[in-house]
Amino acid sequence: MTDEMQALAETRIGDVLKGKYRLDRVLGIGGMATVYAATHRNQKEVAIKILHPELSRLESMRTRFLREGYVANSVKHPGAVSVLDDDVAEDGAAYLVMELLEGSSVEELCESEGGLLAAPRVLGLADQLLDVLSAAHARGIVHRDLKPANLFVTRTGELKVLDFGIARLHDAAGPSATQSGAVMGSPAFMAPEQAMGKTRDIDARTDLWAVAATLFSVLSGRQVHEGETVTEVLILRATTPARSLATVAPAVAPSIVAAVDRGLAFDRKDRWESASAMRAALQRAQLEAFGAPVIRPAASSSAMLDTLGIDSGPALSGRPELASQPRLDVIAATQALPPDGSAAQATRSAREAAANRPLLLSLGVGALLVLGGAVAVVALQHGTASAEPPRSAPAASAPATPATTATPSDPPPLAATAPPTPAVPASSATAASSAPVPPRATARAASPRQVTTPSAARAVALTPPPSCDPPFSIDSSGIKHPKPECMR
Repeated sequence: MTDEMQALAETRIGDVLKGKYRLDRVLGIGGMATVYAATHRNQKEVAIKILHPELSRLESMRTRFLREGYVANSVKHPGAVSVLDDDVAEDGAAYLVMELLEGSSVEELCESEGGLLAAPRVLGLADQLLDVLSAAHARGIVHRDLKPANLFVTRTGELKVLDFGIARLHDAAGPSATQSGAVMGSPAFMAPEQAMGKTRDIDARTDLWAVAATLFSVLSGRQVHEGETVTEVLILRATTPARSLATVAPAVAPSIVAAVDRGLAFDRKDRWESASAMRAALQRAQLEAFGAPVIRPAASSSAMLDTLGIDSGPALSGRPELASQPRLDVIAATQALPPDGSAAQATRSAREAAANRPLLLSLGVGALLVLGGAVAVVALQHGTASAEPPRSAPAASAPATPATTATPSDPPPLAATAPPTPAVPASSATAASSAPVPPRATARAASPRQVTTPSAARAVALTPPPSCDPPFSIDSSGIKHPKPECMR
């Protein structure tokens, strides 16, 4: 970007497009357009991309530029920047209205960190990029200009893919899709078939070469092919196979090198067959190199669960407030993996942890029910003993029987009935109360009450009540004697 281009772009600051969008400041200048931060008349902040005036005069360039909005929105993935509107300004310049992003491009991140990024961070960004490309390629969209400058990282860590301006729609590319000789894209990240102008050969694997070239660049600080001029780089790209990442970045793990090198294969058929296949390979490389799978940003936690093979389930899909939060249990599980773990082990551990939660809950509820049942038995026994009124002591003294209190560890006898326990004389009760109490028995002084077990209570309930009609009996002399059982 020259000072002249910067000065020309700044002359637009303050302009209002179509009476709606006020241009506030310049965000960036590219070969085809300038991007501004702007404010709609309703105070919504947006980004506006304006095609350079000299290109807006060309009908073919204006059409291709405006088509970017249709292509980007066709990807239907949050990682593709949404285009909200398109129009032509009063001076004839075509423009696109897009969501305003806060953050930095991958190119800017590299420059701020000495020319390269740490491998775990690079693999995390690659995972998101390949997820976007999987969605785009499934709809027949090939980006054709992937490079660090077109990959934007927001403040929350999400990756956004920019500039679908020269993307190719296979099902609606028109006659130009079969023409050869048109070289479009950035030479440093162009696949061999693209550098040779073989438009017919450009497909999803062309994007995968650019992804691998981007990884090569940010991991090593070098380019796949280096030359003194753009023409020299294009010639090398079209005629010379890529060198291995290991030759310029020997510290990078072999598993990562192997995945990147395959993406840079000169022949398309030797590259990864799809974005999802390359993504899976890089996930395995991450696990082998660092002992833990790729951790996605919080806003992409559902994609992280997909990576681990875990369904987010109704708990997330039915509660939007949880969907934007990181799954701390999954993250903790993945961070605790041993260095020699594997993707399958990570998935299995997370699934087993999720499967064990209902079992543990059931065991806890069962334990509470058992404890409640035991308490109910004790209450029933004590309640039955308390409800039994004292009986009159028989004329002849009977041997004292110590009173006992049932506990959960001392179940009631299995006999259908239990004989009543005779009343205990006061002297015997005193002796019993001074006797040592068994360790598991409840310390109680013996009282003249009958302790009845649940089975004995059921037997008593089955005995017909005494007849108290009339409540007395008449002897042979005609004298009425009250029935003792009817005097209660």
